[in-house]
Amino acid sequence: MNLEDTLNKFNRELINFDQHRQKYTEHYGELRNKLYSLWKAELGKLLKGSTLGGSYGDNLKVSMPDEFDLVIHLVFPQNDKIIVRPDRSRPGNVTLDMTQVMEAISDKKSLIYRQLQKLVNEKSLLLEDRLQNWLQSLMTQALNKMDNKIEVKKSISTLKYKKSGPAHTIYVEGPYKYSVDFVPAIKLTAAQSILAAQQKAHFGHTTHWDAIPKPLKPPQPDNKSFRASYYAAEHELLKDKGNLKSAVRLLKKFRDTKQNLGNLKSYFIKTVFLWEATKRDRSYWQSPLNEIFLEMMHKLANSLAPNKGRILFFWHPKLNMIADLSCNQRAEMFNCVSKGEYRFHRAAGNLTDDIKENMHSSFSNREERGIEKKPAHPKPKLSSEVCEKKTVETQTECKPKPNASTIANLQMDAKNFPSLPKSKAAPPSAEVGCQKERKRNQAEGKWIPVGHCNQLEAEAIVLRLGLDMEVEEEEQCEERES
Repeated sequence: MNLEDTLNKFNRELINFDQHRQKYTEHYGELRNKLYSLWKAELGKLLKGSTLGGSYGDNLKVSMPDEFDLVIHLVFPQNDKIIVRPDRSRPGNVTLDMTQVMEAISDKKSLIYRQLQKLVNEKSLLLEDRLQNWLQSLMTQALNKMDNKIEVKKSISTLKYKKSGPAHTIYVEGPYKYSVDFVPAIKLTAAQSILAAQQKAHFGHTTHWDAIPKPLKPPQPDNKSFRASYYAAEHELLKDKGNLKSAVRLLKKFRDTKQNLGNLKSYFIKTVFLWEATKRDRSYWQSPLNEIFLEMMHKLANSLAPNKGRILFFWHPKLNMIADLSCNQRAEMFNCVSKGEYRFHRAAGNLTDDIKENMHSSFSNREERGIEKKPAHPKPKLSSEVCEKKTVETQTECKPKPNASTIANLQMDAKNFPSLPKSKAAPPSAEVGCQKERKRNQAEGKWIPVGHCNQLEAEAIVLRLGLDMEVEEEEQCEERES
């Protein structure tokens, strides 16, 4: 069995929640319908349907189907008269000017007019915190009417409510334990989009997008800034692209089994694929899964590199979504992903039983492998990583400490790649050479065979990082407890 067969096997066996899907979705459906009907009674025509979003909606779910994201669409009277402007101080965000809407429904006896007056500031800009406070009161009222419980098929489940970010989260405790994020969104038309020309081209024929009342960090009163969300357009960009979604699911499963990747949000991984989906020909995604997975893992690692890494918001590239992460947080994720990349390249060249077993542990937790949880014990400080302070004012620069045995043991094929630098600071020519060879093969419609090039790439990654090949994966990339 080669790497391609192994990854497809993991994708079938370890990323499979279909056996639980129906019972969870049936229960969730009852809760959704009940709460929606109670909101509808209060909001009336303002409420315009809902969309199952997040990983579930994109068919990118990799774990138990116990988390749902439901976008609740809100549409005001004369909604097309909302004037949308970019928030210059916050890339990726917009402001919503309700002036023309207020003028069009200026009947002061109207309930919606009086309610809208409470939600805008003196300049008629819609305010995130006032809108959310209103919706929070409606959710509390709805749950009180339900007595904080729901009965499905004669079984009663208790409901707990928590406001978290833009979402109104309901935690369900009963025969099925799960949560639902009810995310309010102002539904806007394509004509109201403020996208730049290039991003607008990727928006395609999508008819709408959303402005999400997402609180700032830390929350601020009278916040006029809303996060622009283009979920429907993203859904179109990712669908019907061969092995793309399988590669996303594998990366997410890899992430879920590692403690060090707790800061790697699903949307960050999705964004890396959004950029690549628009750069590459559709035929690329019909390539073997292992080729796509390895290349996307490399892209992800580069995006996480300390100091230089960027994950730019696809719809507004001025927003670096990992800008708030510290250098240490990025370095931890970068080392973990790069270590995984190295091991998968080794597997592509020579898939031994030991490497195959190690791969299995990269996509599964202890419970899935039938291993009892080990007693907690202090983790020894890694000798392979040294963090040096640049200055008091600047962030920490994290560099892996070179290991002499690693460098000495890396015997590159000098004949094929004569310009291989001895310094680990420069990009390894073996890696570059293999990339060029792969591109030539791709251009000719064929794929580079597994073998020497994959091994050289793997060794080049180690040379670049200064990682000890003998160090177990758990030391560089701690396993998440089940």
